[in-house]
Amino acid sequence: MRQNILSVHGAALPVAPEPNHLVLVNPPSLEEVTSEQAFVEAREWLDALHARMVQGPDETLHHGMASLHWGLIERRRQWSPEVWKRFCQELARKHPMRPFLHQCPFTRHAFERPRGYAGDAALIDYLYMDHAADELHAGREIYRYMHGQPSAVSVRERRELLARMMDETAERRPDGRILSVACGHLREAEQSRAVAERRLQELIAFDQDPVSLAEISRLHPDGIVRPVCGSVRALLGGKVTFSELDFVYSAGLYDYLSDSVASRLTSVFFHMLRPGGRLLVANFAVHPPETGYMEAFMDWWLTYRDEDGMRSLLSETPLEQVDNVRLFRDSQDNVIYLEVTRR
Repeated sequence: MRQNILSVHGAALPVAPEPNHLVLVNPPSLEEVTSEQAFVEAREWLDALHARMVQGPDETLHHGMASLHWGLIERRRQWSPEVWKRFCQELARKHPMRPFLHQCPFTRHAFERPRGYAGDAALIDYLYMDHAADELHAGREIYRYMHGQPSAVSVRERRELLARMMDETAERRPDGRILSVACGHLREAEQSRAVAERRLQELIAFDQDPVSLAEISRLHPDGIVRPVCGSVRALLGGKVTFSELDFVYSAGLYDYLSDSVASRLTSVFFHMLRPGGRLLVANFAVHPPETGYMEAFMDWWLTYRDEDGMRSLLSETPLEQVDNVRLFRDSQDNVIYLEVTRR
């Protein structure tokens, strides 16, 4: 064995290792090794699935989409959030599967965010309407698959529920006033008989996007609908206020809010109600089956809540002024609704 060689100061100088002696400098952690192995497996899985889907007929494409959804959600559940985000950013978005899937206009629109933010009204219109006939083979079939998924069904059910609640508000009060926050294109108003027959005093359509509000103005030029442009920050700061309302709802906003902001906003909405008024907020539940696909290939990240999370939104609301609280899910078990009635 070699001996250390002393320097003139008596300290040992570093000695080159013996031949065949392995030196590890900053060895990777077990988690890093495990994640790299998982990435290798995931890349091989995507490669094989992509090869089948590119060449396959409609049936193969649909089976491939089902396998892709299942495989993504399973990996999302098994991996840590950090590993999953790395997979989305470093593997999924650079894989040939991404441009293949982006032949679907719905998937592509979510990823590209043409209005500058996630989940815009034009994206949701892809779920309300069926544009499959406008697309070529692969894009058409991928879009058809996504249009039929449980979350898409939930979005359409949500529109129907909101239209019914508009009509119920008109039945309760002929002078009913409604506020929709983050209203998008307000498609539910197109299904409401009360809106069509002008049996409401006012329907306030509040949104940050002037393009969405322009579409609402085009569809409801002389009716009871009043578009108002503003932000959540303006509502929280009291720069924009509404009062004496009979129905306040926000169906697609809470999926993007932190718990603290969502709780404050719930209190603000509640105080806008007059006695007997109702507040309804919706949120996607924990891990619907499309979550993995949405995050990996659409760059669409939501905040998911369970029933306890929805109840906690009332933490800043004066419960002594609450007459009734109701929690319920839609038929797909995907969306949780919190309905609060003011005393």
